Amino acid sequence: MEGAAMYRCQCCQCRTTSPPVLTRKHGGHLPDGEQIVEPERFSFFDLPREQKIAGTLMIAVLVVAFLFRAL
Repeated sequence: MEGAAMYRCQCCQCRTTSPPVLTRKHGGHLPDGEQIVEPERFSFFDLPREQKIAGTLMIAVLVVAFLFRAL
């Protein structure tokens, strides 16, 4: 599921990591000796340059359209 926060469960004893899941709990339980690895927060500056430019242009077009309609 793209765009959703994905968590991984890591076991310190056997050194394995679970596949990504949408919740912090592993089946409703947090087994002893395991930890939850939270995803990094999204930042605008993490986007590729092309996506930053396209996003900025889209916002500018929306602002201009809003101002044009308001006048």
